[in-house]
Amino acid sequence: MPVEALEIALRWQDSKPFTRWLETNYGQRWNARWGEFGGVWLEPEEPGEHRWSTRHGEIRATMCDELPETIEVRHGGRGYQVVPLVELELSEPRAAELLGRYRRRQLASDS
Repeated sequence: MPVEALEIALRWQDSKPFTRWLETNYGQRWNARWGEFGGVWLEPEEPGEHRWSTRHGEIRATMCDELPETIEVRHGGRGYQVVPLVELELSEPRAAELLGRYRRRQLASDS
């Protein structure tokens, strides 16, 4: 499934190292007023959306005190810690819509 941005959970206590990473990777924060990246402070503590453009692509962060429970998904010999789909479905309406559409297609193809 193609994605527009990497979505991460980031602890508030890790915001300083994340800001340093953004600085070294040409990060620019989303400026809702201008409708483009740039012109606002990088730091997650500053007001605004937690959304950045970097040389590696777009990153969106959910800021939290503690990281959510995860499961490991393996792909191409590598492991990735991800939030289970059922939790994503409950918290993200667009993800719920896409998963519902996928399930309906699976049911139709099984018939």
